[in-house]
Amino acid sequence: MYTVLLVDDEAIELETLEHYVPWEQAGIQVVGTARNGKEALAKLTELKPDIIVTDVRMPIMDGLEFGRRAKQIDKSVKIIYLSGHNEFQYIKSALNIEAAGYLLKPIDMEELLVLLEKVKKKCEEEQLASEGGGWRLEKLLLRIVREPSPDKRLEWIRQWEKGASGFLSHQAFGAAYMTLEPPALLSRSVDRIASGDPPGATSSILTEEAAEAARNLLKRRLDAAIVLETGPSTLFILFQGKPQHWETAYWELLREELLAVTAEGEAFATIGLSGPYKGFHLLKEAFEESQRCNEEKLYRQAGSVIRSCSEETAKQSDIPVDAASASLIAAVQAGDAERVAHVLDDWFSSMRQERIERNFAVRAVIQLLTILEQHFTSLMVGPLREQLLADHWKELSSLPSITHYHAYALRFCSELLKAAAERDIDRHQSVAEQIIKLITERYHLPLTVEDIAKEVFLSPNYVRTIFKEKTGETILDYLTRIRMNHASELLKDRSLKVREIAHRVSYENVSYFCSVFQKHKGSTPNEYRKLQL
Repeated sequence: MYTVLLVDDEAIELETLEHYVPWEQAGIQVVGTARNGKEALAKLTELKPDIIVTDVRMPIMDGLEFGRRAKQIDKSVKIIYLSGHNEFQYIKSALNIEAAGYLLKPIDMEELLVLLEKVKKKCEEEQLASEGGGWRLEKLLLRIVREPSPDKRLEWIRQWEKGASGFLSHQAFGAAYMTLEPPALLSRSVDRIASGDPPGATSSILTEEAAEAARNLLKRRLDAAIVLETGPSTLFILFQGKPQHWETAYWELLREELLAVTAEGEAFATIGLSGPYKGFHLLKEAFEESQRCNEEKLYRQAGSVIRSCSEETAKQSDIPVDAASASLIAAVQAGDAERVAHVLDDWFSSMRQERIERNFAVRAVIQLLTILEQHFTSLMVGPLREQLLADHWKELSSLPSITHYHAYALRFCSELLKAAAERDIDRHQSVAEQIIKLITERYHLPLTVEDIAKEVFLSPNYVRTIFKEKTGETILDYLTRIRMNHASELLKDRSLKVREIAHRVSYENVSYFCSVFQKHKGSTPNEYRKLQL
């Protein structure tokens, strides 16, 4: 059974390829799909397909560019190109990067099946010619640990055993699951966000050369070892060895060596280590145990060897934020950095002890930061605005542990402390704060710039200029954002209709309210409500 990755930007054509081609009859399993070359490239290392079927014309990264890069990652992968454009330059370009075949759309099923047989035969020839079949063993092992069907898994285990030289069926084996994570250092987080790096930018640390260096190191240190890349900056290690090879201390030393050759000390390496297993029919169980142990880093210090997994399930419940947020607000207002650190230490310690499930933990941190943002709106000016009003969900979702969430929140509060200490106390700042107070109190009423100007005894144009200078946004933009934030909160109450909510935030025209809400929140009020509840 060979594997195939399907790539097409047209959803209907991708679904047709996936579900209407008789892949199983052809001895091929679909292991993944992608909508463009960039997405497919991200999946290539993880899925390790034997064959890729890709459209030529796609947005973001077209099929030919994807094919060139795919061949750099895996020179043995076979690529079949599809196109509705019968143009010679595409065929010529495809052949230049060793295309296995080229079919015009709409696809002729018989022609596709004939081509697939030729590609499979080519795969078999290359596997027979390859020295030791190491690449094939890695692919087989990847299929074994991901296959849900026990019968198919046993079939692949038998194939794997035939070629797994060095592994002894009567000897115990173990599994190690290693991940490389960005450091949870405060300065590193600030630098990354300030420089505009995308979320998780430092997490894809493992290059192809580094993975190969890790393979060589492990094969020297262990009696028998196979090393797989199972995802970005992730290695799965199957091994057999001497008694000392099962000791945590041995793997701690090995972890340091691996970190040195893979990331040059610029990351945390966490290894989840399974107990010994006997009988290769338990390969998947060993893999899953090592993966669970690695995931335990959420509640521990990332960058260690984790041997025992907690039997306690993660708690799917919200952690209180009101007391912590009130304490943090008071500490920031007082300029007390030590108190801020103490409050965060206690709050995140409680999160670990309660074993709050990852999504609930992220949500709690976002709630905490949102309360701080709303209270300290007047501090959100200039470059600091971009740092503090970040997309917290994207940022936090890319982080691997509560230790990293803690560092993220501490960085946020440190920036607030810094901004509070440097805050302008001139008259213009005072006027801007008066306007913010007025909007906070009267957002639910019809409110114009002229109304605000009368309250602060200045001309409308002067008020507009001051507010923009001190906050970085117009009065209308700020008023709209406050109204949309309150509307978001009201949508959590299922008893309120969208029309009622629109009126409560001073929108008489419901259609216009829905349009403004979608522009600010990326979804309609009803869609937002479904996502939140």
